[in-house]
Amino acid sequence: MPWSLLRIPAFRALWLGRLVSWIGSGFAPIAIVFAAIDLGADAVDLGLVVVARSLPNILLLIFGGVLADRHPRRLVAVVSSFVSAGSLIVAAVLMLTETETLVTLAVISAVNGAAAAFFGPATNALVRDTVSDRSIGDATVLVRVGANVGLIVGLAAGGAVVGTVGSGLALALGGAVFAVAAVVFVGLPGDAARASGGTSLLADLGSGLGFVVRTPWLTAAAALAFVFQFAFAGGVHVLGPLIADQTFGRLLWGYAGAVQTLGLIVGAFWAGSLRGRVRLWVACLGAGALAAPLLLLSFALETDPVVFDPLHWFFWISVGLFVASVGLEVFTVPLDVAVQQLVPGAYRGRVFSVLAVGSLAGIPLGEVLIGPLTELVGTPVALVALAGLVLVVATGVALSPRVRRVDAPEARVG
Repeated sequence: MPWSLLRIPAFRALWLGRLVSWIGSGFAPIAIVFAAIDLGADAVDLGLVVVARSLPNILLLIFGGVLADRHPRRLVAVVSSFVSAGSLIVAAVLMLTETETLVTLAVISAVNGAAAAFFGPATNALVRDTVSDRSIGDATVLVRVGANVGLIVGLAAGGAVVGTVGSGLALALGGAVFAVAAVVFVGLPGDAARASGGTSLLADLGSGLGFVVRTPWLTAAAALAFVFQFAFAGGVHVLGPLIADQTFGRLLWGYAGAVQTLGLIVGAFWAGSLRGRVRLWVACLGAGALAAPLLLLSFALETDPVVFDPLHWFFWISVGLFVASVGLEVFTVPLDVAVQQLVPGAYRGRVFSVLAVGSLAGIPLGEVLIGPLTELVGTPVALVALAGLVLVVATGVALSPRVRRVDAPEARVG
């Protein structure tokens, strides 16, 4: 792993800022959820508070990409981080002074989610501005590893802090984390506002979407990301816990989730070691690895526990989730590098935001539609159908002539 890139001041500031921000991104939702519970939220109230954060994040992502292409990306990163910090600190003050309500918490949660929508596209697009073309592949791997590590640390720390000092102080600490990230981003080099040419925000939005539509390999990659998240949300997020309850239990399902997250880190490192030797169309096949846990979950439901012990299913489903995470990174890292290398700087923020929206949009759809699907065909068949969908789309995208013509980015600049 080329850690020597961290000697470059601009890239070091970007990497550290993103690492700290992802710690905050893992920390904030946990603090907000338990703050809502402390305020007496029931399941419906809790769902509304969670949606209040996630919905603005998804809806505003595309506009985050537009701003990243219109204005200095350092400015966008700094301001969005300070807004994230401020929202959590305000929530902490209201909680500690016992003046917080579920309504104010939901509003603050929405502000926090909106700020994250502007942070992501700007900092993703900054990678190419901080390193040479030859180092973009290595830099992309380091950035993804840092984000995955930060998310794991944030999730673990968030649960620990909430459990020991309470949700009010946890919100304050989360705000402090984002404030540190903002200060780190100040160390990024100044960059000029980019090419909107005086056009309106909506015109820039339309031209960004038009660029993706006119670029078939980007459209295909967005479709594959959508299908992956759709199948993962329905098959793993919704059906996974239900199947775990009937087989190896809730505690072990939590451990399986930890193994899945570990796979993201291992996958990013492995994808980095493969740079220059894997073309994008081959990387797309990596997304098909999600079929493994989906099929294993299906088989676990239909196997007599006397014949195959539930602990064995825990082991194999954990392996399947690990493999799926590795496959996701094997797909995502080359895709990110291709965007850094092949997309003009004036469009890079919008392209990253479109890919993110396309991916995230699959999550709520998968969570909503999996229930009716299982009622129609049964849970085992629904899981097999999701696995088949992922394999078909991954293979179709990989075999697309336009995708196959996209060279391995490192090979192009080497």
